[in-house]
Amino acid sequence: MNSLIHKIILTTDFSEASEDAVRYGVWMARSLKAELKLLHVFEPSGWMVPSPYYFTPGFEQWVDASVEKTRVEGRKMLEHLAESLDMQVETIFAEGQAGREIVRVAEEHHASMLILGTHGYTGWNRLTLGSIAEYVVRHAPCPVLTVKPREDHRGKSSQ
Repeated sequence: MNSLIHKIILTTDFSEASEDAVRYGVWMARSLKAELKLLHVFEPSGWMVPSPYYFTPGFEQWVDASVEKTRVEGRKMLEHLAESLDMQVETIFAEGQAGREIVRVAEEHHASMLILGTHGYTGWNRLTLGSIAEYVVRHAPCPVLTVKPREDHRGKSSQ
């Protein structure tokens, strides 16, 4: 085991852009004989809908059911991705604001490296959507490898 990089946390949002980060993460973990943990952060706050529909009878229950369905699907997708990697991987499913949760998990698990993909947003999209990668790079307790998406994956959002 490499003494410098022994525990890698690889983040995924299941987007095509994050596929590139997964490839790098698996390669690095194998090459360095490092422990690999696969992290997905579910952001339930993204379901807050400022809408007149909010006062429609049953709307709140519909939103709650949709959030729970998406949460369950996210856990299944994380397990499926881990199984497809053909190596031992621990999965971590967190909920909250993505940047903060990635940093928290890295601290909690004593990560020696974080790997995350970037969506390649520029201009207005970057300004309005923010940059999780930028937040993580500034606040992480360990080195961060950001993987720029291939040209055909740039700017595509998660599923």
